[in-house]
Amino acid sequence: MAAAFNVPGITRDASRTQALSPERAAKLELDQLRLAEANVQPAAYAMPAFALVMSVMLAAWVPADELIVWFVVVCLVSVRYWAGYRFLALTDPAPKIVRRWHYALAAMTLATNAVWMYPAFAFYGQSTETGQMLFALVAGCSLTAGVAMLSPSRYCVWAAFIPYALALVLPPLLHGGALHYGLAILGVGLSLFILHLGRTMYIGTRDLFLTREDKNDLIEQLAAAKIESDKARHRAETASQAKSEFLANMSHELRTPLNAILGFSEIMKGEVFGSLGSPQYIEYAGHIHGSGQHLLGLINDVLDLARIEAGRFVVRAVEINVAEAVSDALTLFEVRAAQSNIRVKVAVENGLPLILADERAMRQVLLNLISNAMKFTPAGGTVTVFARRAAQGGMEFGVSDSGCGIDPADIDAVFEAFGQGQHDVAVRDKGTGLGLPIVRGLVEAHNGKVKLTSDLGKGTTVTCTFPRERLTAPQPVPIRLATVI
Repeated sequence: MAAAFNVPGITRDASRTQALSPERAAKLELDQLRLAEANVQPAAYAMPAFALVMSVMLAAWVPADELIVWFVVVCLVSVRYWAGYRFLALTDPAPKIVRRWHYALAAMTLATNAVWMYPAFAFYGQSTETGQMLFALVAGCSLTAGVAMLSPSRYCVWAAFIPYALALVLPPLLHGGALHYGLAILGVGLSLFILHLGRTMYIGTRDLFLTREDKNDLIEQLAAAKIESDKARHRAETASQAKSEFLANMSHELRTPLNAILGFSEIMKGEVFGSLGSPQYIEYAGHIHGSGQHLLGLINDVLDLARIEAGRFVVRAVEINVAEAVSDALTLFEVRAAQSNIRVKVAVENGLPLILADERAMRQVLLNLISNAMKFTPAGGTVTVFARRAAQGGMEFGVSDSGCGIDPADIDAVFEAFGQGQHDVAVRDKGTGLGLPIVRGLVEAHNGKVKLTSDLGKGTTVTCTFPRERLTAPQPVPIRLATVI
């Protein structure tokens, strides 16, 4: 009968239940049976009270001794609901125990409801039409209430449906007559309709429990994920702190001997205390000095990037003339540009306001951008340094070159620490891959943005945009007149 209850309305949902693990299916059955028993517990008092009222109403045409016996039996079978109380008192019963209780409560429900409907079968023929209508009314109400309350239980609902539906249909059908046949037909229609409602309520109740279990599982997974995330964050913070301490220690340990290497190699290169005796010694001293400077620059870049990533970079804002900053930065690349046969252009807009920024950071941004542009620009190429008012009232400056360009797939990589694009393969001086990450970190520390656009084989443009709050005179943008020097 349980399988029949699953047929047409819950076939799809039954497959969902079958897909559950045994533990979850047992938990679902326990929750549904507990809900059904909690729904019918008031009947422990209501059924004897209603039986007494019906006995008084039927006393006019039913022998008193038969009514008394029926009333006593109804009171006795009401112990079924006290058994339900015992079941509800169980805490975490085993699945086998739940299944036994399910069968037992369904059997007791069937017996109790059969006793409750006994007058409809026994006294229908000897009652008046008023009594027969009373039996039909009681059977219909009991059918509706019983199926509704017990719908969460796939077994108990049938124990309620069968006796009530039979009491509603069989007595008038066996009695005969147009009126009674009509009552039997109405009883069939009502029974089918209540059965449909019972199916719908069963599906809704079960899906509600499944959804609740899914929610609980999701909450547990999220809680476990949060714990793991907190552990990972703690490990990351510990590793970051260890990295910062390591870099700070290594900075001191490396810079101390580097100062000696740079100082002594410079003295040797300049032959301050006399001739070294061979030109090769002078050349070697120059190589030592250059390598030391390169290593010192690398250490400084790593430390700068570490401070930026840790959020420890502090902007000490001063008023900076961008045109002068560009000119000073280009002075350091005059010899390099001449040796590499690279043409340098300056396109600084007239009348630019001063910018409030960290002077050392601005200098480093310009030096890194110009150095990158010259590194990837071949002989005969052009490097342009520009500065202008931005469309939204801020200021943007940057560097564009006519070099080899960057593949669009590598643009994100060049902004990562030690990241380099495929174009670096063709460049002799590849660098460390820290220039652009430091530029972005320093610009973002000023609440600015860095944008890189590039055409492979045509060139690259890096634009740093500062908000208008960083300008000493944030006013409406004038008509732009670019000046090329």
